[in-house]
Amino acid sequence: MKLIHKIFSVLLLLFVISSCEDALEKLPLDAPSDETFFSNQAELTLAINGVYRDLYWRSGGMPYPLTLDNATDLGFLRSDFSGMQTYSRGAHTSETSGFAETWEKMYSGINRANNLLVNMERAQDVVTEDFYTRIQAEARFLRAYFYSWLIALYGDVPYVTEIPSNIDDAKVARTPKAEVYANIIDDLDFAAQNLPESWGGSEEGRATQGAALALKARIALMNEEYEVAAQAAQKVIDAQVYSLHPNYAELFTYAGERSEEVILDMPFLVGFLDTPIPREQGPRNTSCWSRFVPSQFMIDSYECVDGLPIDESPLYDPANPFENRDPRLDASIIRPQSLFATYVFETHPDSVETWQVVDGVQKRVANQDVTNPFASFTGYLWRKYTSEEDLPINRQNSQLNFILMRYAEVLLTYAEAKIEMGQVDNSILDAINAIRARAYQVDPSQTSEYPAITTTNIEELRAIVRRERKVELADEGFRMLDIHRWRIADHVMSGTLVGRPKGAYVDLNAAPEIDEFGHPNYGGMADLYRAVDERVFNADKDYLWPIPQKDMDVNNQLEQNPGY
Repeated sequence: MKLIHKIFSVLLLLFVISSCEDALEKLPLDAPSDETFFSNQAELTLAINGVYRDLYWRSGGMPYPLTLDNATDLGFLRSDFSGMQTYSRGAHTSETSGFAETWEKMYSGINRANNLLVNMERAQDVVTEDFYTRIQAEARFLRAYFYSWLIALYGDVPYVTEIPSNIDDAKVARTPKAEVYANIIDDLDFAAQNLPESWGGSEEGRATQGAALALKARIALMNEEYEVAAQAAQKVIDAQVYSLHPNYAELFTYAGERSEEVILDMPFLVGFLDTPIPREQGPRNTSCWSRFVPSQFMIDSYECVDGLPIDESPLYDPANPFENRDPRLDASIIRPQSLFATYVFETHPDSVETWQVVDGVQKRVANQDVTNPFASFTGYLWRKYTSEEDLPINRQNSQLNFILMRYAEVLLTYAEAKIEMGQVDNSILDAINAIRARAYQVDPSQTSEYPAITTTNIEELRAIVRRERKVELADEGFRMLDIHRWRIADHVMSGTLVGRPKGAYVDLNAAPEIDEFGHPNYGGMADLYRAVDERVFNADKDYLWPIPQKDMDVNNQLEQNPGY
């Protein structure tokens, strides 16, 4: 039954009639709408499905949020997916490809939503009021989603709600970010009031009331509207529609698809629209490419099981760094001596052979994760979304859904917003501890079975919730926006990005120092680690992306961000 629902949901998002395609794809908004379309229920359904289509924001088939994470301190991109490797190296300009792709994708979705909202009154007399309002709510939710990415990445952007009749009318100036934010919140309030709590059958996967509130909480948090964020997150919590999936590792596999934690996802289906995540993230021993990989910074950000960072915990042993660690490390990352897809993953340069285990039988085999010149440059791989089920034949055609919004984020948003307001109470601890307990697969009340948070010190809680976002949401697309809004990107991005030790872990005799930004510093030990990439972040300009040059060239009303 789940597969049937998935087929329907993917088809609903992809099925847009060709007569509308050209008009709905363009930016700026330079094509008039069809004079007779949007006139009945079937056409409104087709139109809203067309707006959902732009949730498929991808680079080389990879979900773009995942690409963004690997352009931060969390990971490394071995290829320049949409210019993000160039960006992380500080070599980007207003002509770097990814800035134009993102701008166009978001405005494509906004254009589709506006075209529907402006013209749907043609059907108002022939559809029910409930259906009409529902379509409005979905379109306004999606418009808000697209605008939220634009203001997060570019700052001020043109805010449009109409369909220009000609190119000159489409030349509009940038709207102040605060004004765009207010309009986003207005759209989401309407959506939250008029969307259902859940969908059934073939409608599963559409935006819900909870999705509107969760997005409102996310955007309010990013814009330091902490009371708005806390209230919206509280409504999602109180509704009790969503809950944490009991097994963190399983959440990012087929067994966790559309679980009780998932609020909104990017659905995939082989034969219609799929993704090469396993190929891009997986091991060379399984004929994958190991191009999206986690950094040593990511590895060293996971606590020990006593709840202390590795530079403070007596449980941490540099020679055996994966023992006594937060279970989310092994749930999220394929690290040396992990068994994955029948192979023991090992990246020590002397390990030219490794073990393969099939049906309990072990044998030594050539180790492509060492001998292949394009094996993981950091010595680690992402386990999240690297579906073992897809590796034999569907490594580049995975149909594993990519989660865009989930309940754990809502809990962390609530906790952070309350902390920033100075309203420390048990509800903050409950939210954080629910996530930490889930990592150990125990109930939050079993405080002896996991490192429960008990402190009420605001500075300590701020550091804790930021670390939780880093490890809980890794490889899901939140890190770039987080380090930008916290204004710490220039601290955690600049300098050498490091991978695993060049030799054996036993050569290490101390943990790196975890600094005030939660970032590992290796000091005199830096030469013992692989130097993977040189990162540059200019705080005077890189907290905002440049407006794409080609849009500057055709719209003389636009002004460029500083420094570009």
